[in-house]
Amino acid sequence: MISLHFAKGTHLAAPTHAFPYVDGMSAFVLLSGLVLGLVYRRWIERVSLRHAYWRLSKRLATLYVCQLTIALCALVAALAGHRWLTLLLPVDGWGHGLELAVTMRYIPSGGNILLLYMVLLSSAYLLFPILMRGWWAAILAASLVLYAVSLMWSPDWFYLTAHTAGHRIQNWAAWQIMFIPAVVVGWKWRDWRVPELIDRRLAAIVAVAVGVALAFHYGIDTGPWVAFEPALADKLDFRPARAVGAWLAVPAVYGVFRLLLRWWHKDWLRPLVMTGTRSLDSYVLQALALVVIPIHVAHRPWDLLTSAAVVLVVFGICWAWAELREAYRIDKLHRLPGMLMHDIRSRAQTPGGRGEPSPEPDRTVQVA
Repeated sequence: MISLHFAKGTHLAAPTHAFPYVDGMSAFVLLSGLVLGLVYRRWIERVSLRHAYWRLSKRLATLYVCQLTIALCALVAALAGHRWLTLLLPVDGWGHGLELAVTMRYIPSGGNILLLYMVLLSSAYLLFPILMRGWWAAILAASLVLYAVSLMWSPDWFYLTAHTAGHRIQNWAAWQIMFIPAVVVGWKWRDWRVPELIDRRLAAIVAVAVGVALAFHYGIDTGPWVAFEPALADKLDFRPARAVGAWLAVPAVYGVFRLLLRWWHKDWLRPLVMTGTRSLDSYVLQALALVVIPIHVAHRPWDLLTSAAVVLVVFGICWAWAELREAYRIDKLHRLPGMLMHDIRSRAQTPGGRGEPSPEPDRTVQVA
């Protein structure tokens, strides 16, 4: 995602976009559904459905705050004379802009995934009770039917919109084919022994994925079917080439990395592991950087060297933030102010109030 947003069209972005029509957004939506099904089944089984609903509601609130932060950053940039960065229409002052931001209609370029994620995540309120009854096959069937309908007929309410010239930004009824089946797979992760299945079939999965990638490239991207590319690979309506490609590429990459981690020391991949564990944070940081960096650091257009430097800097910021949260055990961001206040009070209560360490406590065990 970072390489595409900051170095699109360069050789730097080519390795991470070698599979035609598969990008970070597709993987983000699929993996979000997968993790949702896997994690929330455990909470439902160990605690209750009510507890899962409570956590789901808090997650939606967090996503809203993150999306609002991105929108407000874009609004400040637009009103400061940098609207070209956001690809959004003009607003009539702060009041109009805030109204659009709060209602999730002021969505800058590169910052639209969270709104789609919020819509798809809301479906979990309905999915969980059905999955608890074991009706996963019905969910898959309904998802496939809805996707087929979206390919043939998509009314206006199928689309998420933004304050842009072409106001449609995503067809949620089509994009759900990445999320809802992934929720089912995550829910059945242990029952179906998915990791072991991928390990056993990894060679075949990779071979099929590579074959399909070559077919897409030489058949649609640059080949005789290029005239049919909108019908086969459009991103707005998430056409079949994108759905098939993502559902092949993600398991192939997952299986390959499982294999590599058996041979390599895990710390060799720590930057990817850490930024992956904080994927939401990383997404928000890169979305903000899309607006901030061209204004205050390096004006576009960029040459290859500048693009490479920006990609590394943005990725480094995401990695550093993930390491900071790990080091200080900041599991939830809303707890950060409280942790800071506790740290300040602890330092103030030390001898002299200067933060000196307290005397070593008496470790003698006294038996009553």
